[in-house]
Amino acid sequence: MKFIHTADLHLASPFQGLTDIPHQLWQRVHAATFAAFKKIVTAAIDEDVDFMLIVGDVFDREQKSIAAIDFFVAQLQRLAAAGIPVFLSYGNHDFNTGTDQQIDLPANVRVFGPTVSTKHLTLSDGTSVAITGFSYAQRWVDEDFAASFPVKKSTDWQIGMLHGAQYQAGGSNHYAPFTLDELRAKHYDYWALGHIHKHQLLNAQPPIVYSGIPQGRHKNEGGQHGYYLVESRGHQLVPAFKPLDGIAWAKAGVDLSSVTNPQALAEAVTQAGTKLTGNSLTLVAFQLENTDQLSPECRTMLRDGTLLNHLQDQLTRQNQIKWWPYELSIAPTTALPKLTDLDQRFWTDAQKAVFTPENIARVAQPLLRQDVLFDQLGAELTPEKLYQLAKQVLGGINSEN
Repeated sequence: MKFIHTADLHLASPFQGLTDIPHQLWQRVHAATFAAFKKIVTAAIDEDVDFMLIVGDVFDREQKSIAAIDFFVAQLQRLAAAGIPVFLSYGNHDFNTGTDQQIDLPANVRVFGPTVSTKHLTLSDGTSVAITGFSYAQRWVDEDFAASFPVKKSTDWQIGMLHGAQYQAGGSNHYAPFTLDELRAKHYDYWALGHIHKHQLLNAQPPIVYSGIPQGRHKNEGGQHGYYLVESRGHQLVPAFKPLDGIAWAKAGVDLSSVTNPQALAEAVTQAGTKLTGNSLTLVAFQLENTDQLSPECRTMLRDGTLLNHLQDQLTRQNQIKWWPYELSIAPTTALPKLTDLDQRFWTDAQKAVFTPENIARVAQPLLRQDVLFDQLGAELTPEKLYQLAKQVLGGINSEN
Protein backbone atom coordinates (compact mmCIF):
# COMPACT_ATOMS: atom_id res chain seq x y z
CA MET A 1 0.00 0.00 0.00
CA LYS A 2 1.17 3.50 -0.78
CA PHE A 3 -0.42 6.91 -0.16
CA ILE A 4 0.38 10.61 0.12
CA HIS A 5 -0.24 12.68 3.24
CA THR A 6 -0.50 16.44 2.82
CA ALA A 7 -2.20 19.30 4.66
CA ASP A 8 -2.32 23.09 5.04
CA LEU A 9 -2.27 23.92 1.33
CA HIS A 10 -3.56 27.44 2.04
CA LEU A 11 -4.39 27.97 -1.62
CA ALA A 12 -4.32 31.63 -2.72
CA SER A 13 -2.73 32.67 0.55
CA PRO A 14 -0.82 35.98 0.22
CA PHE A 15 2.86 36.16 1.06
CA GLN A 16 3.64 38.45 3.99
CA GLY A 17 6.52 40.92 4.18
CA LEU A 18 6.80 41.65 0.45
CA THR A 19 6.09 45.14 -0.88
CA ASP A 20 6.50 46.80 -4.28
CA ILE A 21 7.75 43.65 -5.99
CA PRO A 22 8.04 43.57 -9.81
CA HIS A 23 5.18 42.04 -11.76
CA GLN A 24 7.16 38.98 -12.87
CA LEU A 25 8.06 38.20 -9.28
CA TRP A 26 4.51 38.86 -8.09
CA GLN A 27 3.21 36.32 -10.60
CA ARG A 28 5.51 33.61 -9.23
CA VAL A 29 4.64 34.46 -5.63
CA HIS A 30 0.90 34.50 -6.35
CA ALA A 31 1.11 31.10 -8.06
CA ALA A 32 3.35 29.47 -5.44
CA THR A 33 0.71 27.76 -3.29
CA PHE A 34 -1.05 26.48 -6.41
CA ALA A 35 2.21 25.22 -7.90
CA ALA A 36 3.04 23.29 -4.73
CA PHE A 37 -0.22 21.34 -4.72
CA LYS A 38 0.01 20.69 -8.45
CA LYS A 39 3.40 19.07 -7.87
CA ILE A 40 1.95 16.91 -5.11
CA VAL A 41 -0.84 15.73 -7.41
CA THR A 42 1.69 14.98 -10.15
CA ALA A 43 3.74 12.96 -7.66
CA ALA A 44 0.65 10.99 -6.63
CA ILE A 45 -0.04 10.09 -10.25
CA ASP A 46 3.59 9.26 -11.03
CA GLU A 47 3.90 7.11 -7.90
CA ASP A 48 0.54 5.44 -8.63
CA VAL A 49 -0.53 5.82 -5.00
CA ASP A 50 -3.59 4.06 -3.65
CA PHE A 51 -5.09 7.25 -2.19
CA MET A 52 -4.32 10.75 -0.91
CA LEU A 53 -5.05 12.36 2.47
CA ILE A 54 -5.57 16.14 2.73
CA VAL A 55 -5.79 17.09 6.41
CA GLY A 56 -7.37 20.53 6.68
CA ASP A 57 -6.79 24.12 5.58
CA VAL A 58 -6.97 23.54 1.85
CA PHE A 59 -8.06 27.15 1.59
CA ASP A 60 -6.72 30.13 3.49
CA ARG A 61 -10.08 31.61 4.44
CA GLU A 62 -13.60 30.48 5.23
CA GLN A 63 -14.73 32.39 2.14
CA LYS A 64 -12.92 30.59 -0.65
CA SER A 65 -11.94 32.40 -3.83
CA ILE A 66 -13.45 31.17 -7.09
CA ALA A 67 -9.98 30.83 -8.61
CA ALA A 68 -8.78 28.66 -5.72
CA ILE A 69 -11.88 26.46 -5.89
CA ASP A 70 -11.58 25.98 -9.66
CA PHE A 71 -7.91 25.09 -9.36
CA PHE A 72 -8.48 22.66 -6.49
CA VAL A 73 -11.31 20.88 -8.31
CA ALA A 74 -9.18 20.63 -11.47
CA GLN A 75 -6.40 18.92 -9.53
CA LEU A 76 -8.86 16.53 -7.89
CA GLN A 77 -10.16 15.69 -11.36
CA ARG A 78 -6.61 14.78 -12.40
CA LEU A 79 -6.52 12.36 -9.48
CA ALA A 80 -9.95 11.01 -10.42
CA ALA A 81 -8.76 10.36 -13.97
CA ALA A 82 -5.86 8.38 -12.50
CA GLY A 83 -8.21 6.37 -10.27
CA ILE A 84 -6.86 7.83 -7.01
CA PRO A 85 -9.35 8.36 -4.14
CA VAL A 86 -8.96 11.46 -1.96
CA PHE A 87 -9.92 11.79 1.70
CA LEU A 88 -10.46 15.41 2.69
CA SER A 89 -11.07 17.29 5.92
CA TYR A 90 -11.43 21.02 6.58
CA GLY A 91 -9.49 22.88 9.28
CA ASN A 92 -9.60 26.09 11.28
CA HIS A 93 -8.90 28.32 8.27
CA ASP A 94 -11.45 26.82 5.86
CA PHE A 95 -13.95 25.51 8.39
CA ASN A 96 -17.38 24.59 7.07
CA THR A 97 -20.37 25.90 9.03
CA GLY A 98 -22.83 24.10 6.77
CA THR A 99 -24.00 27.35 5.22
CA ASP A 100 -20.79 27.96 3.24
CA GLN A 101 -20.57 27.89 -0.50
CA GLN A 102 -20.81 24.29 -1.61
CA ILE A 103 -18.05 22.92 -3.80
CA ASP A 104 -18.93 20.43 -6.50
CA LEU A 105 -16.18 17.89 -5.87
CA PRO A 106 -15.41 14.89 -8.12
CA ALA A 107 -16.78 11.50 -7.10
CA ASN A 108 -13.34 10.26 -6.02
CA VAL A 109 -13.31 12.73 -3.08
CA ARG A 110 -14.72 11.73 0.31
CA VAL A 111 -15.18 14.61 2.75
CA PHE A 112 -15.36 14.28 6.52
CA GLY A 113 -18.14 16.09 8.35
CA PRO A 114 -18.18 17.91 11.71
CA THR A 115 -18.34 14.71 13.77
CA VAL A 116 -15.78 11.93 13.88
CA SER A 117 -16.56 9.24 11.31
CA THR A 118 -14.80 6.37 9.57
CA LYS A 119 -14.62 5.79 5.84
CA HIS A 120 -13.61 2.43 4.38
CA LEU A 121 -11.60 1.59 1.31
CA THR A 122 -10.76 -1.78 -0.24
CA LEU A 123 -7.67 -1.81 -2.45
CA SER A 124 -7.32 -3.81 -5.65
CA ASP A 125 -5.49 -6.61 -3.82
CA GLY A 126 -8.24 -6.91 -1.21
CA THR A 127 -6.44 -4.92 1.49
CA SER A 128 -8.91 -3.16 3.79
CA VAL A 129 -8.24 0.40 4.95
CA ALA A 130 -10.24 2.36 7.52
CA ILE A 131 -9.71 6.13 7.65
CA THR A 132 -11.16 8.15 10.53
CA GLY A 133 -11.40 11.94 10.72
CA PHE A 134 -13.54 15.07 11.04
CA SER A 135 -13.80 18.64 9.75
CA TYR A 136 -13.96 21.90 11.69
CA ALA A 137 -17.38 23.56 11.86
CA GLN A 138 -15.92 26.74 13.39
CA ARG A 139 -12.55 28.43 13.75
CA TRP A 140 -11.86 27.34 17.30
CA VAL A 141 -12.44 23.75 18.42
CA ASP A 142 -11.70 23.29 22.12
CA GLU A 143 -13.11 19.78 22.22
CA ASP A 144 -10.80 16.78 22.45
CA PHE A 145 -11.92 15.14 19.21
CA ALA A 146 -9.26 12.45 19.51
CA ALA A 147 -11.26 10.95 22.37
CA SER A 148 -14.05 10.18 19.89
CA PHE A 149 -11.81 8.28 17.48
CA PRO A 150 -12.61 4.56 17.76
CA VAL A 151 -9.97 2.01 18.69
CA LYS A 152 -8.70 0.01 15.71
CA LYS A 153 -10.91 -2.95 14.90
CA SER A 154 -10.90 -5.64 12.22
CA THR A 155 -9.16 -3.91 9.32
CA ASP A 156 -5.75 -4.34 7.74
CA TRP A 157 -4.79 -0.68 8.14
CA GLN A 158 -6.32 2.00 10.34
CA ILE A 159 -5.42 5.66 9.71
CA GLY A 160 -6.42 8.77 11.65
CA MET A 161 -6.74 12.25 10.12
CA LEU A 162 -6.50 14.99 12.74
CA HIS A 163 -6.10 18.73 12.17
CA GLY A 164 -5.04 20.01 15.56
CA ALA A 165 -2.31 20.74 18.10
CA GLN A 166 -0.91 18.90 21.08
CA TYR A 167 -2.45 19.84 24.41
CA GLN A 168 -0.32 22.32 26.34
CA ALA A 169 -0.78 23.07 30.02
CA GLY A 170 -1.37 26.80 30.26
CA GLY A 171 -1.89 27.09 26.51
CA SER A 172 -4.97 28.20 24.62
CA ASN A 173 -5.77 24.70 23.26
CA HIS A 174 -8.26 25.97 20.69
CA TYR A 175 -7.35 23.50 17.94
CA ALA A 176 -8.68 20.02 18.72
CA PRO A 177 -6.10 19.41 21.49
CA PHE A 178 -4.69 15.91 21.82
CA THR A 179 -1.92 14.03 23.60
CA LEU A 180 0.46 11.50 22.09
CA ASP A 181 -0.53 8.90 24.68
CA GLU A 182 -4.14 9.38 23.63
CA LEU A 183 -3.31 8.72 19.97
CA ARG A 184 -1.09 5.73 20.73
CA ALA A 185 -3.89 4.15 22.75
CA LYS A 186 -6.05 3.90 19.62
CA HIS A 187 -3.61 1.36 18.09
CA TYR A 188 -3.76 3.04 14.68
CA ASP A 189 -1.16 2.32 12.02
CA TYR A 190 -0.68 5.97 11.03
CA TRP A 191 -1.78 9.39 12.25
CA ALA A 192 -1.93 12.03 9.52
CA LEU A 193 -1.82 15.41 11.24
CA GLY A 194 -2.40 18.94 9.99
CA HIS A 195 -2.29 22.48 11.42
CA ILE A 196 1.39 22.84 12.39
CA HIS A 197 3.29 24.22 9.39
CA LYS A 198 6.66 22.61 10.11
CA HIS A 199 6.89 18.99 8.99
CA GLN A 200 7.78 16.73 11.90
CA LEU A 201 7.57 13.19 13.16
CA LEU A 202 6.07 13.15 16.66
CA ASN A 203 6.23 9.38 17.06
CA ALA A 204 8.12 6.75 15.08
CA GLN A 205 5.80 3.73 15.36
CA PRO A 206 3.04 4.14 14.85
CA PRO A 207 3.98 7.21 12.81
CA ILE A 208 2.32 10.36 14.16
CA VAL A 209 3.21 12.94 11.54
CA TYR A 210 2.70 16.59 10.69
CA SER A 211 3.19 16.98 6.95
CA GLY A 212 3.71 20.73 7.31
CA ILE A 213 2.80 23.43 4.83
CA PRO A 214 3.85 22.66 1.22
CA GLN A 215 4.84 26.30 0.56
CA GLY A 216 6.09 28.77 3.17
CA ARG A 217 4.38 32.16 3.00
CA HIS A 218 6.45 34.38 5.30
CA LYS A 219 9.85 34.55 6.96
CA ASN A 220 8.76 32.41 9.91
CA GLU A 221 7.97 29.55 7.50
CA GLY A 222 11.48 29.01 6.20
CA GLY A 223 13.19 25.66 5.76
CA GLN A 224 12.15 22.70 3.64
CA HIS A 225 8.51 22.11 2.82
CA GLY A 226 6.82 19.25 1.02
CA TYR A 227 4.63 16.21 1.70
CA TYR A 228 4.92 12.62 2.95
CA LEU A 229 4.89 9.52 0.79
CA VAL A 230 3.85 6.62 3.02
CA GLU A 231 4.43 2.96 2.12
CA SER A 232 3.63 -0.32 3.82
CA ARG A 233 6.58 -2.48 4.80
CA GLY A 234 5.59 -5.68 6.48
CA HIS A 235 3.21 -4.76 9.27
CA GLN A 236 4.22 -1.10 9.46
CA LEU A 237 3.59 2.10 7.54
CA VAL A 238 6.77 4.05 6.83
CA PRO A 239 6.62 7.76 5.93
CA ALA A 240 9.25 9.45 3.74
CA PHE A 241 9.38 13.23 3.52
CA LYS A 242 9.48 14.55 -0.05
CA PRO A 243 10.67 18.17 -0.34
CA LEU A 244 9.28 20.52 -2.98
CA ASP A 245 11.42 23.11 -4.76
CA GLY A 246 9.03 25.99 -4.20
CA ILE A 247 9.84 29.57 -3.25
CA ALA A 248 12.23 29.57 -0.29
CA TRP A 249 12.60 31.98 2.61
CA ALA A 250 16.13 32.40 3.92
CA LYS A 251 18.35 34.48 6.18
CA ALA A 252 21.90 35.38 5.19
CA GLY A 253 24.62 37.17 7.12
CA VAL A 254 26.80 39.80 5.41
CA ASP A 255 30.16 40.76 6.92
CA LEU A 256 30.69 44.52 6.58
CA SER A 257 34.02 44.75 8.42
CA SER A 258 35.65 46.66 5.54
CA VAL A 259 32.55 48.54 4.36
CA THR A 260 31.89 52.21 5.09
CA ASN A 261 29.84 53.70 2.23
CA PRO A 262 26.48 52.82 0.60
CA GLN A 263 27.96 51.63 -2.70
CA ALA A 264 30.28 49.14 -1.01
CA LEU A 265 27.44 47.97 1.21
CA ALA A 266 25.19 47.32 -1.79
CA GLU A 267 27.99 45.39 -3.51
CA ALA A 268 28.57 43.26 -0.40
CA VAL A 269 24.89 42.33 -0.18
CA THR A 270 24.76 41.55 -3.91
CA GLN A 271 27.78 39.25 -3.61
CA ALA A 272 26.13 37.43 -0.70
CA GLY A 273 22.94 37.03 -2.74
CA THR A 274 24.71 35.55 -5.75
CA LYS A 275 26.26 32.88 -3.51
CA LEU A 276 22.87 31.52 -2.51
CA THR A 277 22.33 28.04 -3.91
CA GLY A 278 19.15 26.27 -4.89
CA ASN A 279 16.94 25.75 -7.90
CA SER A 280 14.09 27.92 -6.68
CA LEU A 281 13.53 31.60 -6.06
CA THR A 282 14.87 32.59 -2.63
CA LEU A 283 13.43 35.49 -0.64
CA VAL A 284 16.21 36.74 1.60
CA ALA A 285 16.44 38.70 4.84
CA PHE A 286 20.03 39.95 5.05
CA GLN A 287 21.52 40.53 8.49
CA LEU A 288 24.42 42.97 8.39
CA GLU A 289 27.28 42.13 10.73
CA ASN A 290 30.25 44.17 12.01
CA THR A 291 28.63 47.51 11.23
CA ASP A 292 30.30 49.84 13.76
CA GLN A 293 32.24 51.70 11.07
CA LEU A 294 29.27 52.38 8.75
CA SER A 295 28.86 56.03 7.81
CA PRO A 296 25.84 58.04 9.03
CA GLU A 297 24.64 58.06 5.41
CA CYS A 298 24.62 54.25 5.32
CA ARG A 299 22.67 54.04 8.54
CA THR A 300 20.11 56.55 7.31
CA MET A 301 19.64 54.66 4.03
CA LEU A 302 19.19 51.41 5.95
CA ARG A 303 16.73 52.94 8.36
CA ASP A 304 14.47 54.60 5.77
CA GLY A 305 14.62 51.70 3.29
CA THR A 306 16.45 53.62 0.56
CA LEU A 307 19.23 51.06 0.28
CA LEU A 308 16.83 48.13 0.09
CA ASN A 309 14.82 49.89 -2.62
CA HIS A 310 18.04 50.59 -4.55
CA LEU A 311 19.01 46.91 -4.49
CA GLN A 312 15.55 45.81 -5.55
CA ASP A 313 15.47 48.33 -8.43
CA GLN A 314 18.88 47.12 -9.56
CA LEU A 315 17.77 43.48 -9.61
CA THR A 316 14.58 44.41 -11.45
CA ARG A 317 16.54 46.21 -14.18
CA GLN A 318 18.81 43.18 -14.51
CA ASN A 319 15.74 40.91 -14.71
CA GLN A 320 17.34 38.82 -11.96
CA ILE A 321 14.71 36.68 -10.26
CA LYS A 322 16.86 33.97 -8.65
CA TRP A 323 16.99 35.77 -5.29
CA TRP A 324 15.19 38.77 -3.89
CA PRO A 325 16.05 40.87 -0.83
CA TYR A 326 13.01 41.77 1.24
CA GLU A 327 14.80 42.92 4.40
CA LEU A 328 18.10 44.55 5.37
CA SER A 329 18.79 44.81 9.08
CA ILE A 330 21.74 45.30 11.38
CA ALA A 331 22.34 42.10 13.32
CA PRO A 332 21.92 42.60 17.09
CA THR A 333 25.15 42.34 19.02
CA THR A 334 23.44 40.19 21.63
CA ALA A 335 20.45 37.89 21.36
CA LEU A 336 19.15 38.54 24.86
CA PRO A 337 18.92 41.54 27.17
CA LYS A 338 21.76 42.16 29.55
CA LEU A 339 19.97 41.03 32.63
CA THR A 340 22.95 42.03 34.74
CA ASP A 341 21.96 45.63 33.97
CA LEU A 342 18.52 44.98 35.38
CA ASP A 343 17.35 44.07 38.80
CA GLN A 344 17.26 40.28 38.39
CA ARG A 345 14.81 39.88 41.22
CA PHE A 346 12.48 42.49 39.69
CA TRP A 347 12.66 40.72 36.32
CA THR A 348 11.80 37.36 37.87
CA ASP A 349 8.89 38.80 39.85
CA ALA A 350 7.60 40.59 36.74
CA GLN A 351 7.78 37.37 34.73
CA LYS A 352 5.63 35.54 37.27
CA ALA A 353 3.10 38.36 37.43
CA VAL A 354 2.80 39.11 33.71
CA PHE A 355 3.26 35.84 31.82
CA THR A 356 0.33 33.90 33.25
CA PRO A 357 -2.31 31.81 31.44
CA GLU A 358 -4.96 34.26 32.63
CA ASN A 359 -3.19 37.28 31.11
CA ILE A 360 -2.58 35.42 27.87
CA ALA A 361 -6.26 34.50 27.61
CA ARG A 362 -7.30 38.08 28.37
CA VAL A 363 -4.87 39.95 26.11
CA ALA A 364 -3.20 37.68 23.56
CA GLN A 365 -5.91 35.24 22.57
CA PRO A 366 -8.35 37.82 21.11
CA LEU A 367 -5.51 38.98 18.86
CA LEU A 368 -5.00 35.46 17.54
CA ARG A 369 -8.44 35.57 15.95
CA GLN A 370 -6.62 37.53 13.24
CA ASP A 371 -5.12 35.03 10.80
CA VAL A 372 -1.98 37.11 10.16
CA LEU A 373 -1.05 37.25 13.85
CA PHE A 374 -1.86 33.58 14.33
CA ASP A 375 0.39 32.56 11.44
CA GLN A 376 3.25 34.71 12.73
CA LEU A 377 3.10 33.62 16.38
CA GLY A 378 2.26 29.97 15.91
CA ALA A 379 -0.46 27.61 16.97
CA GLU A 380 -0.16 27.94 20.72
CA LEU A 381 0.92 30.76 23.01
CA THR A 382 2.21 29.61 26.37
CA PRO A 383 3.63 31.74 29.18
CA GLU A 384 7.12 30.41 28.42
CA LYS A 385 6.84 31.19 24.70
CA LEU A 386 5.71 34.76 25.33
CA TYR A 387 8.46 35.17 27.91
CA GLN A 388 11.12 34.14 25.38
CA LEU A 389 9.66 36.49 22.76
CA ALA A 390 9.79 39.35 25.25
CA LYS A 391 13.44 38.59 26.03
CA GLN A 392 14.26 38.65 22.31
CA VAL A 393 12.53 42.00 21.83
CA LEU A 394 14.33 43.49 24.81
CA GLY A 395 17.57 42.09 23.44
CA GLY A 396 17.01 43.90 20.15
CA ILE A 397 16.27 47.16 21.94
CA ASN A 398 19.31 46.77 24.13
CA SER A 399 21.60 46.17 21.15
CA GLU A 400 20.44 49.34 19.39
CA ASN A 401 21.03 51.61 22.39
